[in-house]
Amino acid sequence: EHQIESRLDSRLLPDLLESLKTGKPGEVETEICNTDRAVGTILSYHLSVAHGLEGLPQGTVRLRLRGSAGQSLGAFLAPGIAIDLEGDANDYVGKGLSGGQIIVYPPRASTFDSHLNIIVGNVCLFGATSGEAFIGGIAAERFAVRNSGALAVVEGVGDHGCEYMTGGRVVVLGNVGRNFAAGMSGGLAYVLAEGFDDMCNKESVDLETVHGEEACWLKRTIQRHADLTGSKHARGVADRFSELLPRFVKVFPKDYKRVLAEETAKETTDNTVSVEPVANDVVDIEDALVDESLLSDRVQKLDKLRGFAKYRRRGDKYRNAKKRVNDWDELSTRQTKSQLQVQAARCLDCGIPFCQSDTDGCPIGNVIPKWNELVFKDQWRDAFDRLMATNNFPEFTGRVCPAPCEGACVAGISELPVAIKSIEAAIIDHAWEMGWMQAVPPRNRSSWKVAVVGSGPAGLAAAEQLNSVGHLVTVFEREDRVGGLLTYGIPNMKLDKRLVQRRVDKMAAEGIEFVTNAHIGVNHSATDLLSSFDAVLLATGATWPRDLNIEGRQLEGVYFAMDFLTASTKSLLHNKGGISAAGKHVVVIGGGDTGNDCIGTSVRQGAASVTNFELLPQPPRERSADNPWPQYPRVYRIDYGHEEVISRWGKDPRIYSISAKRFLGDNNRLCGIETVRVQWTREGDRWSMEEVAGSEEVVEADLVFLAMGFLGPENKVIEELGVKQGPRSNVETGDGSYQTNVEGVFAAGDCRRGQSLIVWGINEGRMAAREIDTWLRSSNGHGGSHLPISGGIIPRTISAIKAPVS
Repeated sequence: EHQIESRLDSRLLPDLLESLKTGKPGEVETEICNTDRAVGTILSYHLSVAHGLEGLPQGTVRLRLRGSAGQSLGAFLAPGIAIDLEGDANDYVGKGLSGGQIIVYPPRASTFDSHLNIIVGNVCLFGATSGEAFIGGIAAERFAVRNSGALAVVEGVGDHGCEYMTGGRVVVLGNVGRNFAAGMSGGLAYVLAEGFDDMCNKESVDLETVHGEEACWLKRTIQRHADLTGSKHARGVADRFSELLPRFVKVFPKDYKRVLAEETAKETTDNTVSVEPVANDVVDIEDALVDESLLSDRVQKLDKLRGFAKYRRRGDKYRNAKKRVNDWDELSTRQTKSQLQVQAARCLDCGIPFCQSDTDGCPIGNVIPKWNELVFKDQWRDAFDRLMATNNFPEFTGRVCPAPCEGACVAGISELPVAIKSIEAAIIDHAWEMGWMQAVPPRNRSSWKVAVVGSGPAGLAAAEQLNSVGHLVTVFEREDRVGGLLTYGIPNMKLDKRLVQRRVDKMAAEGIEFVTNAHIGVNHSATDLLSSFDAVLLATGATWPRDLNIEGRQLEGVYFAMDFLTASTKSLLHNKGGISAAGKHVVVIGGGDTGNDCIGTSVRQGAASVTNFELLPQPPRERSADNPWPQYPRVYRIDYGHEEVISRWGKDPRIYSISAKRFLGDNNRLCGIETVRVQWTREGDRWSMEEVAGSEEVVEADLVFLAMGFLGPENKVIEELGVKQGPRSNVETGDGSYQTNVEGVFAAGDCRRGQSLIVWGINEGRMAAREIDTWLRSSNGHGGSHLPISGGIIPRTISAIKAPVS
């Protein structure tokens, strides 16, 4: 009677049924016409039967549609299903949206301005409860009526937008029709529209400005909308965000505001304690400061002299583990300015700040106490200037660096250390928000050309430094995107790739040339660089992974960790298939950041289980006698990936003191690992390992990721240039130097010092750039370099000091 078998969903179901049941990623492309109604609803039924309300990770099943969709596109769309429509749609798009994702945008070849044309019909997102909708154009009347939890971005709406809305968030990047927000009692709307005051029904809502962390969220959301829809209008808004921010209006329902105020007042009554000294002279200010306005007042009374003892450490918190595994968004939530000022008050401003020591603290010599003090004084622009004097990329280190500075913090001797990393990230994020990060090309250009091979932290830092003093810099990257490990080695939830691209775009605007898909020594000649450039810097990283050569290594299903992480990010950025953990029993062999990233990525892809093998014993909960302060604390931690496994399966994925003996296969496909437990004993300074008899067992595994570190750089470019390598295969340079045995060829980063941290890569790039600049100038009779050393200091020579002042 209903001809369900003829519906588009029914025709797509055979191709997608396995994905809907097992969680294995699936994708189809097809045309759609206006008689195809309620597309996605039948698919959502099958997904919900298999996986319940939780559904699957975002975008596990993706429909790529072209044409004009009929009514109710994506109605009741379940978590895990994404619909990309290149075209337009009739009424009721996303009706009852229940966790899925809908993206609608005009045909790529169209010439009209999307933000001036209606692209979806009436009553879209009616009664939506969760999920996302990104509409690259205008929605007609009654958009998001009775929305109770979905996020929507649209470029204009007709009459009666957000009527009776009770939850969720709506961003409108264009004009609205009459009676906007009538009867709205919950949720929030952010509107960039001309004459909005006249179009909004203000009976139940207040109109406010957008600022602080909310402004940061709004900008990220607009950037994401631009990336997903390709909207030039949204891209323009994001690029001019600082300029346009004062024109955004936050629509805040009065009932919602009242309820929040009552809850805040109740929390304040229940939890507030005085910031004045109490009997034990220690106040837990974090529990007291639950309201931002109250916090701002109390910041004026903060005790900087004894803050390390009075106030508790507070770092950026991870989002809820159960929720964040359903997306690839950033893990952490940022603190407010006032909260960060409380944290900065804990900085001792010590006589000897070990945090900036290159031995145990920060290798790049960040003058941490100085910018902590400036944040405490609310002098954010000065703090930004101080930070940028030493660190080229604080938005990277503030997110992914393991923070050796905190391990060396003097306050950490008796208390928890200052949350230095959180303050660093906040300073640079605020700088981008305020528009302080602008492209600044050098005033004068030299005629010297420098080739940088590799675009990881070392290569990018060197390129920026050399470009700043006028040299013509070209960066060669073997992958299709610039960034090295920043792009393809670190998952998006730890480092959003838009942040990397934003920085690359700034560097390009300053005059640095980037050449991608250029694998020097493979598809580009290395010797040609010597004849075309005055100097060459090798910053290729240490990308040769340590292997596990045991029986069964050749089986399908055993991969290097970096191959998996690279494939995952490429899949996310380009919507291409790759190695997928969906529905698989995953074993990660090896720990560290790379192993943890494999764990978090596997969980997001929908693995059936995740286990982590660690050959070494479990670390102690506190520093051991042979790991004193200010060394980096080698202690037991639960990182984000471990937490996500615990939240999903109820136990830590790590198994310590275990060794893989043999990979087991079936028809050349991995099906398990034969293991044995090991015991470690210490004799003096030496450790020895022996297998525990009778501890053999087989662990089920469909996928194994080898995360056991890296042995050194790959050799193609090194061998072609005739560069010497040391005993560990790293590029060999003189003590305290970055110059190789080949005239004009320098090296920096992991290819020179071995696998290390991002901050060490940045420091290596900065110092190599200074040496290259000195070499170029001195070999041509122009004196020494004006680039700084660690700590942002520009050394002065005796002759410069004695020179007369003109």
